Amino acid sequence: MALKTTTTKIQLKGLDHFALNVKDMKRSENFYQQVLGFPVIHRTQTQAGLQHIEMDAGNVAIALFESPKLDLKAAHKTMTDNGYLHFAFGSTYDQFDATLQALKESGVETDGEPRDWGSSVSIYFRDPDDQQLEINFAK
Repeated sequence: MALKTTTTKIQLKGLDHFALNVKDMKRSENFYQQVLGFPVIHRTQTQAGLQHIEMDAGNVAIALFESPKLDLKAAHKTMTDNGYLHFAFGSTYDQFDATLQALKESGVETDGEPRDWGSSVSIYFRDPDDQQLEINFAK
């Protein structure tokens, strides 16, 4: 099926936020705030009663929704075995060593060795709910 190449009337500015389900809000809030340095900018409860916070990640917000009964392992397996779901944060190469050291000091284990992509280097690790995260360091 071919896509039409007409000009769209939709005018977007970019990505506003992405949402993650977490099992334990306090644990996830501590990880994203204490380890990655993202401050909470909004705290509320959904109409369904789920705890919800948004964190400022620089050019985008991260919305966390507490879903203690959700089977996140099954969802992650589906997403990663049939695709490659992860979230990547950007940084500069001069921050690579300090960031890697800070992750280690926080008890965060990386998923293997850093990967050199030529124009950047990435490190992969997991949040408390086993969601894969990446920091991509532009050279």
